[in-house]
This record gives sequence, structure tokens and C-alpha cells, in this order.
Amino acid sequence: MITWLFSEPLLQPLWVMLLAILIERLWLWPVAYHPLSFFRLLASRMADKVNRRGTDSVYQQRLSGTLAPLVLLAPILICIGLFITLAEYPVFFDGILLLMAIYFKPVLQNLKRAENALKNNKKALARDLGATLLLRQTDSLSPMGLSKALTETTLLRFFYQFCTPLFWYFIGGGLAALSYRILYEFSQAWNTRQPRFRYFGQPVGMIVTALQMLPVYLALSTLMLAENISGALAGRRSLTRGSCFHSRILALAGGALKLQLGGPAYYGGQKRRTPKCGGNRLPQIGDIRRARLATHKCTAILLCLILLLSVGLFALKVGQ
Repeated sequence: MITWLFSEPLLQPLWVMLLAILIERLWLWPVAYHPLSFFRLLASRMADKVNRRGTDSVYQQRLSGTLAPLVLLAPILICIGLFITLAEYPVFFDGILLLMAIYFKPVLQNLKRAENALKNNKKALARDLGATLLLRQTDSLSPMGLSKALTETTLLRFFYQFCTPLFWYFIGGGLAALSYRILYEFSQAWNTRQPRFRYFGQPVGMIVTALQMLPVYLALSTLMLAENISGALAGRRSLTRGSCFHSRILALAGGALKLQLGGPAYYGGQKRRTPKCGGNRLPQIGDIRRARLATHKCTAILLCLILLLSVGLFALKVGQ
């Protein structure tokens, strides 16, 4: 009976997800030896070679930004796909790919360290740790500003790095989850908030945003259930029509936690303004932990929903 449950195709994704999440939470895969570190380095080297901002036109920069991920990813993903197709136990390799895609533990560890540094009034250490998690400049941030930025990145990285790969695994397997995660890492390496990647990073940024929309809104609904539905909706209503995807996430998440998120930030020496949104209270040091705990609640709710969906599909199959 137990063997049959584990071998049932409709239930296998659930077991793989549960095992991958358990391993990811209990075991720290060293950053230096993780495959995503290789892809980040690859993206950086590729940008150095093909992103000639000083001489190329805007069109050429966008064209280079479109072709670069195709050239880098297509051969690797085709080889991985063929290997899994020919493997005797493809579900095992699917699980390995998912484990790579939901790599999130180092983020949680650095968040804890930064929070402890702020509590102990070690501002320089907190800023250095924050710099490993944030694209924005941290050298001029006050403790309150750093608390706000770290609270934001806790929520955003949870949605982008953990929830979205799980969604794409459920839709298309481990290769789909890993493909998204690599594209996400490229979008971070070529982030359009950095002046040199303003045009070069646009194509991959648009693709990643499109891949994130549905899973992020589903994950936001679990945050609303876990924290405060009415507050989240009020935060969303406070935004003007036509606000960007990033601001909508912060408005819903900030409203759910009753925290004011968003606002101006410096990237590459340039000030970028985003609307202040969400709740009314400015984040404090303790809110970093509160946001982290909220992500754990969301994970539990997501797993329950996936379990119900898997069991429902299985029941429909048995009933036919």
C-alpha cells in the first residue's frame, strides 16, 4: 500500500516537493558549490562581453539582452532534459532540480545575522550583511531604513526564489522550475535598476515578471490568509492605478503585515522613487523576524493546498 502511494504519478510531485523542502530547510548547500553560483558568474561574464552600454544603441543593448540568456541556457537545458528523459528514475533527478531551484536557506541565515547585528547596534556589520541581500546601496541606510529594506527583501525573495519555483515545478517539473530560477538569477545579475543594465536587462526582466505574476499572487493570497486580508486589500487600494508589479506586491504584503513598505532607494548612485504603500507603521528591527515567520506560515498553507489538490486529483482518477 505504501509503495503504491509513492509510485502513483499524481502523488509523486507532492512527495518530491515535501522532501525537497525538508532537505532545503535542514541542509545548507554551500553557496560556493551551488550550481546557481556558476550561472550568476556566467551571467556576469557574458554581460561584460556583450553589454557595451557606451557604444551600443538602445536597440542593440536590448537585442543583446534577448540573445544572451538563449545562448547561455538553451544548450544546458536541452542536455539536462535529454538526460532526465533517458534516466531510469527521472523523478529522482526532478527532485534534484527542484532542490536547486528553491535555494533559499542562505537568505534566511543572512537575514538572521543582519537582524542580530542591528539588535547589537553593529551598524557596519548589518549594512555589510544587508549588501549581500539587497541590490540597493546600504552604506547610508539608518537602522530603520535597513530594517525596512530587509523586511521587503524577506518577502520578495520568498515569493521569487521559493514560491515561484514550486509553482513551475507543479506545472512543468524540475526542468521548468530550474529554468525559471536561472532566468531569475540572470534578471538579478542584469537588474534594470542598475544604470549599466537599464536596457540590456529589460528582455529577461520582462520574461521573469511574466513567469512570476500568477505564482506570486497565489503566494500573496496565503500571506493574506496567514496575516490580515482586510489590511492587504486596504494597502492595495492605496496605490494609484497603473502601479508596477513590484509596488503591488509590497502594497499587499505591507498591508497584510500593517507595515509601510516601498519608498526611495539608491541604485548605482542614482535615486529611484517607488510609492510608499502597505500599512502605516514603519518597520522596526523586530519586523524582520516577523516577516520571516510569516513566510513559514505561508509555506505551511501552500503545502496544505498542494496536498489537497493532489489528493483531489487522485480521488478523481480513482473514481473514474
